[in-house]
Amino acid sequence: MLTVKSLSFGYRTLRQWIINKTYSEQLKHRRPIDLEEVVETGDRYIKSIQLYMSPLLFSYKIPSGIGVQLYDLYFPSPLTLAAFKDDLQIIGFWMNFGLGGATIKTVMEHPRDGNPRPRLQEVRIPEMTGLLNAMGLPGKGLKGTIDQLSKTSLFRFNRPIGISIGGNSAQEYIEVFRGFNTYFKQNPAPHYFEINISCPNTSEGQDILKNPSLLDHILKVMRSETHSMISVKLSPDQDNTQILLFAELVKGYDNMLINVGNTQYKTCDQVGLATNSIVIGGGGYSGEGLFPRTLEMVKLLANCGTPIMATGGISTIKHVEAVIDRGATLIGMATALVRDPYSIPIINHLLASQARRMV
Repeated sequence: MLTVKSLSFGYRTLRQWIINKTYSEQLKHRRPIDLEEVVETGDRYIKSIQLYMSPLLFSYKIPSGIGVQLYDLYFPSPLTLAAFKDDLQIIGFWMNFGLGGATIKTVMEHPRDGNPRPRLQEVRIPEMTGLLNAMGLPGKGLKGTIDQLSKTSLFRFNRPIGISIGGNSAQEYIEVFRGFNTYFKQNPAPHYFEINISCPNTSEGQDILKNPSLLDHILKVMRSETHSMISVKLSPDQDNTQILLFAELVKGYDNMLINVGNTQYKTCDQVGLATNSIVIGGGGYSGEGLFPRTLEMVKLLANCGTPIMATGGISTIKHVEAVIDRGATLIGMATALVRDPYSIPIINHLLASQARRMV
């Protein structure tokens, strides 16, 4: 009989085989080592087998008793997909494992190619395994993402879908928000908006961090036009004084969520990679090495009066328990899902077991 643990082992083994095979081909043809090519290959495999094997291998019911109610949104599990992917078919694949919701990768007003490749690498040094990402927010833009949403079956899960909003100016944030807000008025579905105020791998991704009044302006406009939940995504690169300042600003608005946090900027050298492994010399680190800072930020904001989503380095039940015990309501996961999506039903099951013991 196939168990979750045996399927998890098989998935991780297949993933490593794809990595080894891809890297071997890259070396053979003298191409740069590039994890993004591995991701593209893996996504093709997932899509090709998903149609036929999802009910058997990739579909798990969320156990009762672990759901979270936030304002008018119900998350049947506190585990959610953090904003790093815009392929809605792959997001649906992860939702099948039992995520309570998902956030679509940051959308800008116009399509973007992002940074030149290579821009994604695996980090494998002690205390800091994970990914280094300098993608530069490639994406389909507002119109392209809305076109995708109009064709997707993602909303069949009836779980909240977040839209991460980015921009090179306050006005661009507002225009992207308005485009999606119009879409959801015409196509009602459980949703929320997330404002990505920091992107460590784009040159213009830090403006709001330097000028909180820009965030205040964006929030005033958004709140005047929607009652939907709005999440503000803070950064582990901010110091604690900045984080408290932004939390106080967010507290002044209704139906808000604070997401702590984002990837953390690291140079290639800091994570044991050759300088040319990432074309711009560094990027946003994600992985278990982020967890201590994530936990620190949750503790810092535990009494801020606004619900918290903890994102960064979370991959085990111990991580989930730690941030929930310190005050987090939702959990954002990213790198852990890339490495092993079976962590979702495993953690959900353990959360349900604990909930039953507490009754």
